[in-house]
Amino acid sequence: MVSHNPGRLLPTIRSRCRKLPLRPLDEAEVAGILARARPDLTAEDMRTLVRLAEGSAGRAVDLAEQGGLDLYRELVGLVEGLPQLDVGALHALADRLGRAGAETAYYTMTGLLSWWLARLILSGGELGGRPGEIVPGEGAVMARLLKYRGLDQWLGVWEKITGLFAQAESANLDRKQVVLNAFVTLGRAAGP
Repeated sequence: MVSHNPGRLLPTIRSRCRKLPLRPLDEAEVAGILARARPDLTAEDMRTLVRLAEGSAGRAVDLAEQGGLDLYRELVGLVEGLPQLDVGALHALADRLGRAGAETAYYTMTGLLSWWLARLILSGGELGGRPGEIVPGEGAVMARLLKYRGLDQWLGVWEKITGLFAQAESANLDRKQVVLNAFVTLGRAAGP
């Protein structure tokens, strides 16, 4: 049995289980595995994927194979201009993710956006420390956005967007519209 929240398990179940806490792999280990799986990657792309993977070699390989690196750079490019959105770039992205056969790219992008918002919130809670950068300029964007709204408000944005993604999955909503709505929600939250 694997549980991310063992406190919610019944005591009778917890008493029969052994804890095996798993720690993330260090960056060198992830880089080695990624280099064997994807020797075609540049050194810079490798470093960026390793940072995105946060200690998970499987996630690094998946992101490399699913175009996650380009999607992440696109995501950061879109949030750099907040509260203004580059409408043309946003629609181009939403069109691509909404097409038939683009399900993997859509799920990769929605996962990255949810994860990015979680990083924004966590970095804001670290006593005003500057968020770590995965791609150049990202830390400055996060620091600027954290000035506009409190952590409770950004948590509300995260909840709204992740809820939208869950509803879209369960109701089979138009993926293009879901992407547009998610970024419009971000744009509204980022304004002074």
